[in-house]
Amino acid sequence: MSKAQSLLFACATFLLAATAAHAADQLLSGAITSRSGQKLEGVTVSAKLEGSTITTSVYTDTAGNYFFPPLAAGKYRVWAQALGFERSTGAVDLSAARRADFTLQEMTDPERRFRQLPGEMMVAALPEANADDARMKKIFMNNCTGCHSTSYALQFRFDEAGWSKIIDLMKVVPVTGVYPGPNAKSNQIMERHQKELSAYLARARGPGESSMKLATRARPTGEAARAVWTLYDLPLNPDAGIGTRYNPNDGTDWALGTTSKMGQLPHDGALGLDGTIYFTSNNPNRGVSIGKVDPVTGAVKYLKAEAKSGLAATSHGLARDRAGNLWFDINPGRRALGKLDTRTEKITIYQTPESMSPVGGAVTIDVDGKGMVWASTPSGAVRFDPVAEKFTEFKSTIAEKNPRGSGATYGAAGDRDGNGWWAQMAMDTVYKGDVATGKAIELKMPDVKVDRMFGADRAFYETVSDLGFNAPLP
Repeated sequence: MSKAQSLLFACATFLLAATAAHAADQLLSGAITSRSGQKLEGVTVSAKLEGSTITTSVYTDTAGNYFFPPLAAGKYRVWAQALGFERSTGAVDLSAARRADFTLQEMTDPERRFRQLPGEMMVAALPEANADDARMKKIFMNNCTGCHSTSYALQFRFDEAGWSKIIDLMKVVPVTGVYPGPNAKSNQIMERHQKELSAYLARARGPGESSMKLATRARPTGEAARAVWTLYDLPLNPDAGIGTRYNPNDGTDWALGTTSKMGQLPHDGALGLDGTIYFTSNNPNRGVSIGKVDPVTGAVKYLKAEAKSGLAATSHGLARDRAGNLWFDINPGRRALGKLDTRTEKITIYQTPESMSPVGGAVTIDVDGKGMVWASTPSGAVRFDPVAEKFTEFKSTIAEKNPRGSGATYGAAGDRDGNGWWAQMAMDTVYKGDVATGKAIELKMPDVKVDRMFGADRAFYETVSDLGFNAPLP
């Protein structure tokens, strides 16, 4: 038998098995039109089985029709939505193949239309036609979007005094999103431009007419509209004290706006070789270091490593090696490299020697082409040999703590040749960890001249000394 015949036989066998496995599944389809009868392409249609935590979504085609993959029999809540339209919802008993058509009505409330928008569309609409507005927009992007999305902040409206009070708080909150207390030092850039930024945001998202210029965006079409995507509900952190298991605004009704991150557990995600979903948890909690989600049932299981604090060791960054093991940053007390054997569900923690920097900073993990694991540290990056269980350290030439602010690493990657790469974002510097020489090679990013955004404040920016690891100069 030829290789091609073997492949065809294997595919046929797989299809027969899949057909048998889904014999009880049903097909759901329908059409979406506007109130005027126009067939709407690229509309998002979602279905969720009663009692399930899984939402499946598809898009309509050029004729306004949608087709779900086979779904388990049962009673479903089905809804359709698109930017600029009210959501339409129905119920379907999928005991047999069913067709459910929906008519969408255009939104008339401008605030509901606005809250639907994704963050990138909101930011694109912020004014930047003159030098002052362009600078305020850059400061907003650099300093106001570190621990939440742009849409979370911009979905609200405040007058100038209201935005100033928001900045009073946020100018002392670092990118971690953790309030450091009333005696914390204010961010120098936010402090200097607080009045201008408050006025800018009040003109854009204040009580009066908005200065924002919103553009429309085409809905998915062609190949992009053939995607099927699945959303899994995850329990909120019970230690956050919210008093509810799931977020009532789970993001599936766009008109409700961007949901709060309060109680959120997942941080990074990765797929196991068998399709199981894994996630890290970077928020303090008692139960989970690594979570896993069964992609078929939606069942969630928590895997925990103990921290010295008595809580679960938090984790950050996630990468899979060729054997299916997952690697991540983990903090049992001194931050370290963690490994999850997905077959046994055992978490192993590898500490760097005391003579080396611990894993840390905004840690990124990657597995290079030689199977070595790279992780960022506050002073550079480390390379870990999983077989020899040995670390090699590479240090940035610019110190973590320096007159300009934080030189902590943000972002690390390994290439096919086994070299590592990492960035000091606030320092505009990228490094290569050359495994052949064992040295770190500095690659300085060239300065970009943007006189129109600085003006008389250039001298001030030259003296800023509290740059964050991911917040460069505007």
